[in-house]
Amino acid sequence: MKLALAQIDARLGDFDGICSRVERQLHVAHDAGADLLCLPAPLLCGVTPGALVESGDFEHDMLKSFHRISKVAEELGIACLMPAVLSLEAGQLFEVFLLRGGRVVPLRLTMVRHGESMPVSPWSPPVFEVSGTRIAVTFDVARDMGAIPNGCDLVLYCAVNGFDVTNEQTAGVAAVPGGAFRSEVERAGVWLACMEPVGGFDDAVYTGGSFVMDDGGRVVAQAPCFEEALLIQDVRRGMMVDALEMHEVPSFRRDRWLWEALRLHLRDAVEANGSRRVLVPLRGDLPSSLLAALAVDALGSRNVLGLLVGHEDALTAADEALETERAACAREVASSLHMRLVERTAPSSALLADSDRPARVSPSLRAGIDALLVADTSRELAAMPLAPLTKTDYALRANAIAAAPAGALSPFGDVYLSGFEWLAKTRACASGTMPGRLVGFDAVKSAYAEVIRDAIAQLGVDDALGQRACRLLQTVDPAVLDATLEAHVDRNADIDDLPLSGVSPEASALLLMLVRQNERGRRMLPPAPIVSARGFAERLWPMQLAWSDMGLRGEERLHAADLADAEFHRLERKGSERTEQARGEILGMLGEMLGLTPEQQAELMSDEGQERMREEMREMEGDLRELFRRMAEADGGPSAPGGPDVGMGPHAGFTFFSVN
Repeated sequence: MKLALAQIDARLGDFDGICSRVERQLHVAHDAGADLLCLPAPLLCGVTPGALVESGDFEHDMLKSFHRISKVAEELGIACLMPAVLSLEAGQLFEVFLLRGGRVVPLRLTMVRHGESMPVSPWSPPVFEVSGTRIAVTFDVARDMGAIPNGCDLVLYCAVNGFDVTNEQTAGVAAVPGGAFRSEVERAGVWLACMEPVGGFDDAVYTGGSFVMDDGGRVVAQAPCFEEALLIQDVRRGMMVDALEMHEVPSFRRDRWLWEALRLHLRDAVEANGSRRVLVPLRGDLPSSLLAALAVDALGSRNVLGLLVGHEDALTAADEALETERAACAREVASSLHMRLVERTAPSSALLADSDRPARVSPSLRAGIDALLVADTSRELAAMPLAPLTKTDYALRANAIAAAPAGALSPFGDVYLSGFEWLAKTRACASGTMPGRLVGFDAVKSAYAEVIRDAIAQLGVDDALGQRACRLLQTVDPAVLDATLEAHVDRNADIDDLPLSGVSPEASALLLMLVRQNERGRRMLPPAPIVSARGFAERLWPMQLAWSDMGLRGEERLHAADLADAEFHRLERKGSERTEQARGEILGMLGEMLGLTPEQQAELMSDEGQERMREEMREMEGDLRELFRRMAEADGGPSAPGGPDVGMGPHAGFTFFSVN
């Protein structure tokens, strides 16, 4: 059997466009002799469609497109496999539709219908046959690999989890050199085909890199990463085929994969927004400069506009020098990236605030002024605004920057600020267009200092306490601060288990308090692609929450399960005590009837007495059995020829036992 994996990208819900692309893929696969064409899982409706799949009209249009594709597949004599999400009473189901012979068959639902006499889980891998090859389809290879039915030749894995920079198994074939998939395939003794999507789908992003692995755990074919492709491979179980050398398989490199994944998502998000170009606010710092480089890589320099906002609120010579340096750096970045730079000057915030005397501008006021200028410029130039915000911004100072322009996107919203050092170095290695002062730890430290100042300023505490809080956080390495945020936000770790808690418990508690207090502001910030174990879009806490994690303070952790176990054991002991009491009363009554002394009754009720009684009962039972056997041999032997039969009736010598 020859398998074809169509690693293609399309806009969600564009059924006409998807049908046209799939039909072209069917013709190419047919010309190459393929028997089955498989499509990516999120192609039609994504992997988290929410209430969309509950729309009957959406399901109708989707199935209508399936019937259109099935006619083309029937004419070509090829089968087609199209995953999709369906709505069920209990939730949503990852279904896989087999288009063959002009029919559209939902494999999982059909399997459940056939298994009504013997219930089958709708999550079990469906199995079908194409050209003599038995194929099992799974959306979770780690869970289902050990449950694949006997006789299957190929496991078709339709990946649904988006790229997670902390989990290299989400990087397609690049995860194989690290040991992914190989041991599972060797144990199962079947071929594995991984259908890895490519591109951005809503909040998720996929890196491509589909591959086929033989039953010995060797990669025999692979599709390129970060681009569309059609992978075709013969599946011959039990036969040796040529395999790729391990050096031919790409290895997962965290920073490069992260950069390329964000580039793909930005490209698809801008296209889905109906825009052709974007507007990047340039601030002369690392995040905005790196965002401009990402936009140029995704869309080309002609489609990226930079906006430099000048401020007239400098109060000291140092402020003026800083403003001049910031503007010079922004102009240098725009020039090196060959992008157009638009410069505008923000009005005095003192005038806007109707203040009689000059004062240092609050972060939220400056953010609001900048957001207004970005929104006005983006409308004027018909460009989609981008926000140079990081996950550190979302965590610590969301309330201060919540005035982001409408319709904006934050490509780095799920990337911590400390990781920008390596992203900048990765980008600089590919193209030396980043200014040298923005590539290194000093640029990260400078940007982090601004985040901390804004985070503490939004608390509204007095100057002395605010300065103390700033010093507390600024003395900690940014990498440690972000590692603490990552443990708390992404992995839901408790305060005692955070990296910073062992060094500075006060700083750790302050970080968690800032994360909690910025919950309201995060709801108003632009969306961001999820490239971590858990983004803030998935991590929602109550906005009115007053509780902060302060640790156990030396106390033993309480668990509701322990309380349930304690209550169960209490009821169990209470039942045993009542049983013992009832037994004692019964034995006491028997003792009085038999005339036993209190000492004899106590001996009878003891554990030794109970065991001795049971032993005596077993001996008496054995004696009775032996007695019955001897009586049967004496009175119930074989009768004389022609005589009456002797049995266990009332005349067999067992007068009492046989009659009663």
